[in-house]
Amino acid sequence: MVSKYETVILVALAVVCVVQLAYCEDQVADQDVAESRTFGHHFLKRISFAIIPTAFVVGVITTLLSALTVVSMKGLGVGIILLVLAVSQIIARSIPAAIPPPIAYSAPAPIPLVYHKDW
Repeated sequence: MVSKYETVILVALAVVCVVQLAYCEDQVADQDVAESRTFGHHFLKRISFAIIPTAFVVGVITTLLSALTVVSMKGLGVGIILLVLAVSQIIARSIPAAIPPPIAYSAPAPIPLVYHKDW
């Protein structure tokens, strides 16, 4: 697995290489040599126009991945809670009760209610 520092170093090295290539192309263009269409005189200006939309897209993707991670973690949390409840219920049913069951008392007989209406 590539560490975060190695990734940063590789990206920085790639950016330095691209900028150096554009700088070399600018020097060659100054010597009246035919310049290429890809890495020409205005390469840095073109790449600066592409940085803003690229940063926006990366930001949107990062936000969507963060939201997906939060929703996934929420679902995982609910699943773990349900699993713990199910396992505890299975364990509780499999262990015999140490406390004797409560004694059931019967209710007294109901008293008849007689209602007389005097006219």
